[in-house]
Amino acid sequence: MTEESRNEFQEAAEEVEAMSVEEALEGLADVAGGLDELEAADELESVSRAALAAGASDVTRGVDAMKVADRVGLLSDVVAEAGVVDIAEGVELLSASEDMAVQSALVGVLAEEDLGQCMELAAISGQLMAVSEVADAMGMPILADFLEDRGQTLHEIAVDTVFRFGATRALSEAIAKTGLQIADLGEEEVAEGITRMAVSAGMAERSEELATAGAELTAEGLVEMAAARGMHQAAEELVAEGAADVAAGASELTEAEMMAGLGEALEEAAEETENRTD
Repeated sequence: MTEESRNEFQEAAEEVEAMSVEEALEGLADVAGGLDELEAADELESVSRAALAAGASDVTRGVDAMKVADRVGLLSDVVAEAGVVDIAEGVELLSASEDMAVQSALVGVLAEEDLGQCMELAAISGQLMAVSEVADAMGMPILADFLEDRGQTLHEIAVDTVFRFGATRALSEAIAKTGLQIADLGEEEVAEGITRMAVSAGMAERSEELATAGAELTAEGLVEMAAARGMHQAAEELVAEGAADVAAGASELTEAEMMAGLGEALEEAAEETENRTD
């Protein structure tokens, strides 16, 4: 009976030790797996934070780009309106210059007519002076004086007309020159208007590019932030799983230690039984 008890104790001790080793190995494996999961969770959390920061930066840059796009678009509208105004003013100036060209031509025509009339008056004045001399020679002093006086008056009128013709011609040239200057101003205004509208078109195109880039950056940032949230959740799950595995492994190691102690106790009991038999 004592021998059987010793054998039973010995077999039980061996089984318990084997179970203890197996439990310890499982515990170590669980602890190692849990630590790996915790390490992976830490790395994933780092990546999540980096992705979140990058996403926030992209969203900020995207929003800023869209704000700049709005401002550039507004400036484009202002420049375009200024260009339209310049072109309209240029057209008005060109029209005014054409009107002044017509006025210059009219003044020139009138001056030519005045010159023709003054030549006629000068001719009549000369004729009256000649007739006055004839009347005086014929003994008609009163008629001679009258004709001489009228001839002198017509002569003075003719001279004044010549001077007025010169002034009128100068006025015509001045009007024509002013018209050309106004035409130049009109052309400059039109050119400035066209330039401004071209600049406005370029600014509008740049505004669209900035708006598109801003929208793309914002979208990329939102995607990165969503991915960061997903990685953060995955990291939390890994932390929970790793902690659970470490806890399970620690429990298994504790059980293995207890089983090892039980195995040692059974071996001691088997030795005591053997000693008693001896």
